[in-house]
Amino acid sequence: MARKPGRKAFKGLAPKGYRIRMMEPGEAEVLLAIRHEAATRSPEPGNAAPAEPSTLPDFVRFLLAHEIFVAAAKRDGSPVGYAAAQERGDLYWLAGHRALTPHRRRGIASALIAAVTQRARWFDHRAVGIPTTVDIGSFGAFYARDGFMTVSRKQHPAILANQRVNDMLEEAGIDAQRVLIKWL
Repeated sequence: MARKPGRKAFKGLAPKGYRIRMMEPGEAEVLLAIRHEAATRSPEPGNAAPAEPSTLPDFVRFLLAHEIFVAAAKRDGSPVGYAAAQERGDLYWLAGHRALTPHRRRGIASALIAAVTQRARWFDHRAVGIPTTVDIGSFGAFYARDGFMTVSRKQHPAILANQRVNDMLEEAGIDAQRVLIKWL
């Protein structure tokens, strides 16, 4: 019998002291607090888009429309970061990722992106996409290390050259003039 991905599906992706898992019931308020804390920091791609609502009822609707990957501390299981993604045809769209400030620069963002990418591969998506602003600054190198390339609206490959992607960029809630694409 083939082994199906389950609770340990993302084992080995997280940095030491953390694990990656899917969102569990009752975590909406904690994830909203992470979202609010991230909103107070300086902007960065995938971490600055105000696409996620700030009230709990609106945020719950956002969560229900996405698959939510959670970075949790191993010692107590508490969420310290998350990524929200959703299927868009053969593109898996990473709507955003967040991590609490004390847990940043420990590999959590890379682990969340790896989990999203792994999930996209399981379901035969052709690419993972992330909306971003024109100036991604030093974060460009971070995404490039993870295999993403920057594509302007004018250069969208055939898979992205349609109104659906323009709608996704507008939904991102930022001046998303570019998409970061990781081909799978």
